[in-house]
Amino acid sequence: MILYAPKIPPDTKNTKERFFEIILHKPFTESLHHVYSLFRSENQEEAEERFITYKERIPLYIKITKECTVPSLQKLCDVLSEHRSWTIAHLVAHLGPHDLFNDPEIQSHIDDTDPLSGTTPVMVAVKSCNLRMVQSLVSLNCSLDVLDRDGNTVFHYAAASNKEIINVLAGKAASSLNVYNKQGYTPLHMACLANAPDCVRSLLLAGADVNLSAAKRSTSTLPGIVGELLQDNQPKLYQQDMKHGGTPLHWAISREVIEALVDKNCDINALNFDGRTALHIMVLRGRLECVIALLSRGAENSIGDKDGNTPLHLAVKQTNIPIVQALVVFGANLELRNNEGYTARHCVPIEMSSSIYDKILFVLHAVGAKRCSGDMSGCRPGCSSRGEYNGVPPPPVARAPARKVINDMLTVAGIEKASGFTDDQKVGRLLCLDGGGIRGLVLVQVLLTLEEALGKPIISCFDWVAGTSTGGILALALACGKSLRDCQRLYFRLKELAFVGMRPYPSEALENILKDCLGTETVMADIKHPKLMILAVLADRKPVDLHIFRNYQSAQEILDAYNGTASPRAEAGDQVSVVSLPAPPPPSEQLVWQAARASGAAPSYFRASGRYLDGGLIGNNPTLDALTELTELRLALNGVGEFQEAKKTNLKVVVSCGTGLIPVKKLKDIDVFKPESIWDTARLALGVSAIGGLLVDQATQSDGRVVERARAWCSSLGAPYFRFSPHMSADVAMDERADDRLVTMLWEAHAYMREHRDEVNDLAALLRD
Repeated sequence: MILYAPKIPPDTKNTKERFFEIILHKPFTESLHHVYSLFRSENQEEAEERFITYKERIPLYIKITKECTVPSLQKLCDVLSEHRSWTIAHLVAHLGPHDLFNDPEIQSHIDDTDPLSGTTPVMVAVKSCNLRMVQSLVSLNCSLDVLDRDGNTVFHYAAASNKEIINVLAGKAASSLNVYNKQGYTPLHMACLANAPDCVRSLLLAGADVNLSAAKRSTSTLPGIVGELLQDNQPKLYQQDMKHGGTPLHWAISREVIEALVDKNCDINALNFDGRTALHIMVLRGRLECVIALLSRGAENSIGDKDGNTPLHLAVKQTNIPIVQALVVFGANLELRNNEGYTARHCVPIEMSSSIYDKILFVLHAVGAKRCSGDMSGCRPGCSSRGEYNGVPPPPVARAPARKVINDMLTVAGIEKASGFTDDQKVGRLLCLDGGGIRGLVLVQVLLTLEEALGKPIISCFDWVAGTSTGGILALALACGKSLRDCQRLYFRLKELAFVGMRPYPSEALENILKDCLGTETVMADIKHPKLMILAVLADRKPVDLHIFRNYQSAQEILDAYNGTASPRAEAGDQVSVVSLPAPPPPSEQLVWQAARASGAAPSYFRASGRYLDGGLIGNNPTLDALTELTELRLALNGVGEFQEAKKTNLKVVVSCGTGLIPVKKLKDIDVFKPESIWDTARLALGVSAIGGLLVDQATQSDGRVVERARAWCSSLGAPYFRFSPHMSADVAMDERADDRLVTMLWEAHAYMREHRDEVNDLAALLRD
């Protein structure tokens, strides 16, 4: 190779003689006259630089490849024009063939780095998507841990190549799989940016950590390795969302995938390139079950994206009422503003059909969404500070006739009687929680409102807590340190795990959840505050009997200990026969989770828990049984001289929470008779069905006369009585699984408590005294 200079002085008639020219001669053994012009330029400096670049690489490349043709030389010169600092190894890695690295001279340069870009030959091969070349270099143990000048590893280059190359590299260089480059991206982020879903999946399978968010904004300190999950279960991911970055949670399309990813420590609040969490994406995609799955696993619902929009802002803009309701009941902040200063109420689209606009506006208004401030511009009647329009409420629910007058009279009578007591005479505070299966979510929603008004944990505001079935489980969970939000999330997980298959459902899932929540070794006596009454039914006898799981001594136990006996005694001449039945374990031996399981053993829904059935068969509303228990306890304590302890049973206030009032409807054909025709047979079948339903309703009644008896009793005791049981627009089954029905039920409970906020505030003031 020779660099020819122009003639001096140049021939003005021959323009070619003004150029510096690089000429490549074929070996003399092959040809004396066959040469190639590689480069021409009038600039001497440029020609000399190009000559230095060419002479160190092109002859050696031709010598090794034994290929010297115009097309090959053109390609070689083009590459060197773009990458003048590449070594011979970089050229071979880019142009091939792959077996050239078997040459010792080329192999000695296998780990050379480009002094300008810092790239290595294997990075060049990866970027060229040359699988055979990558395989060859990896088999020769080339270095895979080198970073280029931008901090990129070989995996950053592979992120935009193909899954086969990633798989080859993953077997040798797993340590550099999760390295950030100088832009703040890992290889997984680069694959997302390149919109390469196959590469994304391959990186995840190789062990990419999904919790390393772009620009090092990760909110999790735990590694999220989900490759095994993808390999074993092959979950479906929405590939179109991968280009926006994030984690597989952002790309999931089902609740099952989300649950599995969270179990693998996938950061539930990780952000994608647009600053959005997985919850934002599920709201935008309208996937209610995914929204519920994320919220029930603790996803933060008030994070703003790059535009400041929270998931609630987006749900309102998407006009998705069930998702709006879901976010509201999970505690979304209604007053957060986006970057434009707009709240969710302001963002209700006015261009939608008026009926949807009316509905969404009322959904927000009914739970306390405020209007915009007076200085806000662009407001509509639904959000303007001077407006009065609040949307249109749903159709009214059919209810039983109101008893407001008599209830008010009972309340006044109770207050008058309470005025005659001193403060130290009435100190006990009683909370009663009804049964109702999955409708225990209503209890949680009611208590959340009370807790917000009190400003402290609800469980610390009561001395006595009574619960039946789902109410008993909730009481035990709160007493064991769980928060109300924990319990809300627990219910949504429980209905997916426990209500599976046909009734009666398998008990194992329910029992495992109770063990995880309440502990496997915790006993009732370990709970010091508050005093608990958990109702169940002893079904190993006829007639069946009510049993109360306690964390204190019962009245009978106090008297037996005082008298020195624990068994009934018959006087001489008495003709008494006492059936010998095994006694339930004492509080020091009674496991908490087993008490919860026994109280919630609803017939036909779950198998019996040993000799126990659901407490709702006798006391679905535990208020009357709790008042009976405290009366007996007070007499026993006074009888043994424990006067100070007896004072704690004198109630200052009674709060009763129900799981919702179903709509009242007419019943027909409730007569049972001997049929005389085929039409009578049909009527008889309907009548038997109706009577069966009536018997079940009465056996598990928690409202109606049960509430009125409790109200009257509390009035006679001089203890204010508060009853919260929201009206529901539909009869929600105890084992309901449909998310849309459940979030509607909870929104109705939230709206009900908002409507009764004066009563809530009165109760909060009484509990704080």
